[in-house]
Amino acid sequence: MLKRIWPRHLRWPALLVGVPLVVLLLSVGIWSLYSRTTTNDLHSNNNNGGNSTHTSASPGATSDIQVSQGSVSPLLFGTNLSLYDSNDQVLQSASTREGLRQLHFRIIRMPVRPNLSNETEVQAAQAIKSVGAYALVVLRGAVDDNVLADDVRLVNDMNGVFGSTTVFYEYGNEEDLLGVDVSRYIASWNTVVPQLKRLALHGQFIGPVNFQYDRNYLTTFLQHANPRPDQVSWHEYTCDDSWSTDSCLSHIDNWTAHINDARSAMNTAIGMALPIMITEWNYAPNAQANDGKINNDSFMSVWTTKAIQTLAANRVFASMQYACTNSVYALIRSDGTPTAQALTYHAVSLLTHDSQWTATYSCFHRSRSGATGSYFYVCCRTTSTYGFFL
Repeated sequence: MLKRIWPRHLRWPALLVGVPLVVLLLSVGIWSLYSRTTTNDLHSNNNNGGNSTHTSASPGATSDIQVSQGSVSPLLFGTNLSLYDSNDQVLQSASTREGLRQLHFRIIRMPVRPNLSNETEVQAAQAIKSVGAYALVVLRGAVDDNVLADDVRLVNDMNGVFGSTTVFYEYGNEEDLLGVDVSRYIASWNTVVPQLKRLALHGQFIGPVNFQYDRNYLTTFLQHANPRPDQVSWHEYTCDDSWSTDSCLSHIDNWTAHINDARSAMNTAIGMALPIMITEWNYAPNAQANDGKINNDSFMSVWTTKAIQTLAANRVFASMQYACTNSVYALIRSDGTPTAQALTYHAVSLLTHDSQWTATYSCFHRSRSGATGSYFYVCCRTTSTYGFFL
């Protein structure tokens, strides 16, 4: 079991992860994190598809993140709020917010829905700030008849919450799935985003937020977008809920093909590869409870480990699991307990974000569960002892 001083509601069981975590640890072992107090801007200078990016942070988060070419970005570890209404678990539960903080999420994506009040949007932003994460805010896009007024209000609200901290803004959400063709999306972007960029204190603007990778949509958008986006984004799922676990796992390999193709397309279209954000990901977009996957801890651990490994190996700048609460994918259940996907996330975070631990740990015990079971390791540093399966 995990022996660390946690609040009672966060005394979780031992971290259960699949064998692929060993490979992941090798791939994410090199990333640098530097704390600075004087830098409040984010600058992107990435001509080769890597992650040469300089980022400010909110109070309580890392005050500066340096991601060198070929290294793994700490913003790889993100999640989505569900935020269907003001009763969202993250808004209503301090223990859930503490759970998110303990999971070491570096970026949290916040949807903006037509039914949400201004007060709920501000409360959600404050919740993200309270856990020490960057905010990625989903703006209203071309589907909104009052898009400029709505987005101006939203950016002003985010300025009030985050001040000089960098805030990431996506323009719309899966609008291609809603029938918005690329010409309409570009026209809306070119009309609205220039005004928002002048208003946002430290805003980074992202498009085209496709529901799946679409080379033609991305290329056309980049050729005509003015201003050019700071990052590009789309969503990744691997299978239909009815597919086998093997198919859902093997189709993660498609992500590598999509990312490589996107970088090639960007270099062809604009002469450079912008940083890539996968702002929603999970195994199926239509997952159901008790589908033999979401309720299969072994599958979720192995699948999640391979997913993060793939995103890390492909130097994705940021990614966000869907979703942390209030859904079948929840990382933290309504009773406050973590799911297998959350435990896998937490194991990876411990072994990558806690640089002091990774530099000094010593493993002194190994036991096996059954003839073919996973090995359980007990490792320690100073006053803390950790147990996890590999």
